[in-house]
Amino acid sequence: MAHRRSLHSLARLISSSSTVAPRCTVKSLASILPNHFSTAAISSSSDCILPDSEATFWCSSLFSRNRARHFCSSSRKDDDEGEDEEDGDEDDDEESEGDYSDEDEEGARESSDSNSKPKPPPPGPVDKVARAAEIGYKVVGKLRPSEKVFKPYEPVYAVVQIGSHQFKVSNGDTIVAEKLKFCDINDKLILTKVLLLGSATQTIVGRPIVPDSAVHAVVEEHALDEKVIIFKKKRRKNYRRTKGHRQELTRLRITDIQGIAKPEIKVDPKPTKPTKPSKPTKPSKPTVEEQEQVAVAA
Repeated sequence: MAHRRSLHSLARLISSSSTVAPRCTVKSLASILPNHFSTAAISSSSDCILPDSEATFWCSSLFSRNRARHFCSSSRKDDDEGEDEEDGDEDDDEESEGDYSDEDEEGARESSDSNSKPKPPPPGPVDKVARAAEIGYKVVGKLRPSEKVFKPYEPVYAVVQIGSHQFKVSNGDTIVAEKLKFCDINDKLILTKVLLLGSATQTIVGRPIVPDSAVHAVVEEHALDEKVIIFKKKRRKNYRRTKGHRQELTRLRITDIQGIAKPEIKVDPKPTKPTKPSKPTKPSKPTVEEQEQVAVAA
């Protein structure tokens, strides 16, 4: 049935052509037609007048359309309408995509503007002072070579807080804390968060900070701690991660503790060693001459 319909449609197309000149029969198109068309069906068709070029064009277009449509006998008008509908749908899709893309771009810009926060400016001197106060110290100035801030040992101790760590310090001690960002080497610091003061005679406990107290220190060095290996593993998951970390540190030298009465250091004089009593001397033996003189006198 499909072959017969295609032959009828071919005959209608050829008969509707108005071109007159070199004669061309349907039999001459047998070479163009597929092999599965029977020659008997072709011979039974009526002769028609059609140029060779147009015959080739019509046959090729016909069979390409029939193959695409599985030898369906739909008219060209329906195909044109279907193509127009598809074109219209594509145009609508493009318009909707264009509108959607514009709206998306505007929304993305607004969201990016709202989400992307501007980079904060570098901290100024006021911000540095405020952040240092939050950590628990205050920068006084540079240490001059002529200054003599280091004092002999005093029997006073204090408990200070730097960041989230607490240290018990005395005059002349060295402590290692996490890196203090807003100070340099040889800077004089005042540790303001003093939690406790003590001496041989009294102890002052803060609630939480002791008022009118301070611990003076000098920055000696910024350094890195020893490397720490962080190894993670999940068994049976082929998961292993190895990382290293070196903590930044700051070394401080305590120079003075203020806020508590400092007892005087009593320096005892060194006791002198007692002189040992002299041992009695033994009488010496008389010599030979002395013995002879004694004998002559007797």
